[in-house]
Amino acid sequence: MDVSGYQLARRYAPLLERVQQIADQAAFLVRQRMRERMVPTRIVIAAQKHCPEVVIRSQQQTLGVNTLPLRSERCDYLGITTLSPEGVLVVINAGSMGSDQRTLDETVVHELVHVAQYGRPGAREIAIKGLRNNYGIEKLSHPKAWKLNWQISRDEREAQALEPLAREIR
Repeated sequence: MDVSGYQLARRYAPLLERVQQIADQAAFLVRQRMRERMVPTRIVIAAQKHCPEVVIRSQQQTLGVNTLPLRSERCDYLGITTLSPEGVLVVINAGSMGSDQRTLDETVVHELVHVAQYGRPGAREIAIKGLRNNYGIEKLSHPKAWKLNWQISRDEREAQALEPLAREIR
């Protein structure tokens, strides 16, 4: 698993080091619990102002476009998982972490649950349809959009439920 920083100030170096230290162990715990495969994953730690840029760039490369999504990304999240051309990209918002190691560990586990969810049969194709809708390339029908949003909510609940796995990280 590739873990790197993007335009990261020195004050976030301990955060980057912690993610580098725990990423493989967290992925092992998630795989073990979910019994799902993990797709190729890159984790990027970015300052809050750079998170949308990293996410949008990955989505554009995945779709082969260079337009902005219909609604621009906000960075009010701890982490976000999205598609990348090679697999999946996890972006951790360094600015939202503070010095709470437990929150960071739980965020890494949470986002790696989403990585495992992207490994499920058909998940990548469904996510691409959602991105194509968000970028105004191909509009989803109301029932399909509703189903996609329902699935996203279900996946989010599953990721939250597995956050306690972070307590097993050493």
